[in-house]
Amino acid sequence: MKAYFVNKRLAFGSGIKTWRHVDQLQALGITHVINLRANRHGKKEETFKTLWMPFRDDKQRRPRWFYRKAWNFYSKAMEQPNTKLFVMCRVGICRSASLAYFLLRSSGMGGERAQRTVLRARPAASICRAYRDAGESWLARATRRRSKTRR
Repeated sequence: MKAYFVNKRLAFGSGIKTWRHVDQLQALGITHVINLRANRHGKKEETFKTLWMPFRDDKQRRPRWFYRKAWNFYSKAMEQPNTKLFVMCRVGICRSASLAYFLLRSSGMGGERAQRTVLRARPAASICRAYRDAGESWLARATRRRSKTRR
């Protein structure tokens, strides 16, 4: 298990498989986990405040609710001081990296900078085009909705 921090409070990486992994994440200060693994979620993950969104790494667009749930979980976690969130998938290269990218973008970071930040944390990471485009589409809709409510 590896955790790659993109900032002081957000990391992504591979799945929690052993209790030693739980100990390692706790030592890093991780308090919240978004689990993207399709078929693995149990007591180890539940040691943390967890959101489980099981999706295979199929390189297909995710539904809008996927990004809404991820953003709501992330933003609520970040309201609390000293929380750290870990996004995990099986290997920690595509799904978790792509969602970390989305969370950076949703937090106000520009696209190129968010991509550089993820790749700086883990050069082997891959931000899937379909995942990125679906997240960007959700973000654009959310931004339009917010601007309409402010009028």
